[in-house]
Amino acid sequence: MDSKIYKILSYSLVACVLLAACNKDRNKGAQPSVVEEAPPVKGVGERNVYVACEGSLGNGNASLFMQNLTSYTSYEDVFFSVNDRSLGDVFQSMERIGDRIFLCVNNSDKVIAINATTRVQEGVINIPKPRYILEINPEKAYVSTLFSNKVYIINPKTLDITGTIDMPAQNPEGMLLQGTKAYICTWDVNCDKVYIVNIVTDQVIDSFPIAGYAPQQVVADGYNTVWVLSGNVEKKRNAALTQLAPGSKDIIKSFLFKDKQDVMKPVIDNGGNMLYFIAVDYNGNTGYNGIYRMGITDGILPAVPFIPAQKYQYYWGLGIDPVSDDIYVGDPKGFVQKGTVTVYDANGHQKRTFATGVGPGYFYFDE
Repeated sequence: MDSKIYKILSYSLVACVLLAACNKDRNKGAQPSVVEEAPPVKGVGERNVYVACEGSLGNGNASLFMQNLTSYTSYEDVFFSVNDRSLGDVFQSMERIGDRIFLCVNNSDKVIAINATTRVQEGVINIPKPRYILEINPEKAYVSTLFSNKVYIINPKTLDITGTIDMPAQNPEGMLLQGTKAYICTWDVNCDKVYIVNIVTDQVIDSFPIAGYAPQQVVADGYNTVWVLSGNVEKKRNAALTQLAPGSKDIIKSFLFKDKQDVMKPVIDNGGNMLYFIAVDYNGNTGYNGIYRMGITDGILPAVPFIPAQKYQYYWGLGIDPVSDDIYVGDPKGFVQKGTVTVYDANGHQKRTFATGVGPGYFYFDE
């Protein structure tokens, strides 16, 4: 959908040939128990990790992968096996609100609501190019969208669209809730600020300056300081990180990445003291390419990857288990074959690897 996806497709034919060789040894720890049928109804206390597998753009092969975190039994395509229909095209993200899990299916222009226990579809909300969902309260959530300036307001209980928020810039993307305010990134190459929305009035009330342009994601650390990742390398907007004081326009620190260092999907660890992110090199190099981490008090960007990508490999998904602190890393393998997820402990030691659907890009841990 976005410029990164188009770039991936252009390299995919080369990548699929080379990745088979370079990943051969990494699959030795793969879990053997993969089930194609529907998973059982979720039990009390059961923990699962869901993987949003994007699929390859235009092929309608997105899928919802699930692994039980006790037995490590994997379910390959949960939505299809339960509902007997395809999920759609480009599965971007997912979020649980109440008794439902909401699936943003980008290129199919829909948000699908499934029951969190049975995984049965309970409704569809038609929204153009949905990206991410931010729960405001049990009866209100925001949905960001690509190729517009709209943030949609939905009721997660009734599955109705109740309004929209017109943003001052295009491509609303990552969002963060703090108190009565929502930070909203607009991934617009002409935007050098993050916008603040009052969640009571659903109005843009302020904006905070950031380093660089094209803010894409926003997260908060353990001290409620806000980190904004910006940049669109293909459109000549270098990546940058800005650390903002809570509820303030004060910039604590800012970091500028070097030319052509493509960075995405920041994640804060459970202790709130470490920031992880993915650096991507689509050209098959091993330069600034892999999973990086830095302390929230560090004064410089990390130069060496915490988990390096191999030659002709790049990563696309990153998540941290809220209980074990295990680090989940998604390898899309060029979006032309099934991807893999490798799990590491907090020290970076590999624990296991398992195959997923095409394009593992987003993790959700369901308690």
